[in-house]
Amino acid sequence: MASSAPAMRGQRVGREYLDEWGAHHEPASLESVIATSSHKVSLPIDMHIVHGRHYGMLMCNMRLQALRQVDLNLFVTFAVIAEEKSITAAAAKLHLSQPAVSRALKRARLMFQDDLLVRSPNGFELTLRGRKLLDELNQLLPNMERLVVPNVFNPAREPNTFRLSGPDNVCSALLPHVLRNSMKPEFVICLDVLSWQLGTADMLEHGQLDMAFQIDDGLLPSHLLSERLYREEWICAVARDSGFGDRLTLQQYLKAEHLVVSTLSNVQNIPDKQLAAIGKKRKSRIRLSYFNVALHCLPTSSLVLTLTSGMRSIVKSNPHLRFVRAPSELQGFHILMVWHPRVNTDPRHEWLRGIVRTAAESLRS
Repeated sequence: MASSAPAMRGQRVGREYLDEWGAHHEPASLESVIATSSHKVSLPIDMHIVHGRHYGMLMCNMRLQALRQVDLNLFVTFAVIAEEKSITAAAAKLHLSQPAVSRALKRARLMFQDDLLVRSPNGFELTLRGRKLLDELNQLLPNMERLVVPNVFNPAREPNTFRLSGPDNVCSALLPHVLRNSMKPEFVICLDVLSWQLGTADMLEHGQLDMAFQIDDGLLPSHLLSERLYREEWICAVARDSGFGDRLTLQQYLKAEHLVVSTLSNVQNIPDKQLAAIGKKRKSRIRLSYFNVALHCLPTSSLVLTLTSGMRSIVKSNPHLRFVRAPSELQGFHILMVWHPRVNTDPRHEWLRGIVRTAAESLRS
């Protein structure tokens, strides 16, 4: 404890000095704000005592004290006068009165202790100090503008990789429409689609995913944001030469043997949950993790594959398969896009959500 006392005394003395210094000095120049000032401030502090992070805190406090005394509007006014070379023209451009612009120039001259602009036959001309100030403002003002002006994402100019994840049945239905809108030749966008797995919410939380697609099962962490994209219904696919009719009753469904897809290991899938809710259970002959793999295995079997309606076109395009209606006891559900609140107002993510939203409209039509 004894070793920290000198540093604490140094901080206290530094703060007291800064308060007194700020109360008796003129506003700081731009150079002092950007650490190129010619002003030299001598602090009555033993710099051997104020060291490390304490020294850093002291310097930060000093910069803040200087910034508090600077009217940033004066920089804008000065830059416009220098560009227009006229008080009248500058006032019109700034939508201010001429007296207001004249007063601002007077305050800027006082702050920098220099005329900055002097009259000539061709209007105002910069002094040497004014030229140096304008050169710095030409770099500083655009950066300041980017901090306050809403940013618009341009996918043709800003390279970006979006990381997505969802069950393969959802990706099979949705991603072709997403790619149609996002993979235009002029775009410099990449998509990294990760395999569906447990812990998706944690991946969103830690910035490992930009967006996830999942069912609206009410289990989503409350702090995550989501939006319904489209509704899925259950259909059944069978081999074309199977003996099943166009529709399966619950009794027929329970009597049949099934090729079951569970996209997450050790997690009960939706059809099994819905059957368990009415005290029923189907016969599982084969279990897989991917719907697309199951579709390739189905034609040579007498099994029933229960899958979502978004994959209907895939079943139709396979001459060895056909689909039949699932029992009415299997209820449909909605697919969500899910993201973290930290990216909610990010222009890039807003663009991505718009692309996905448009893609989902194709599945609702």
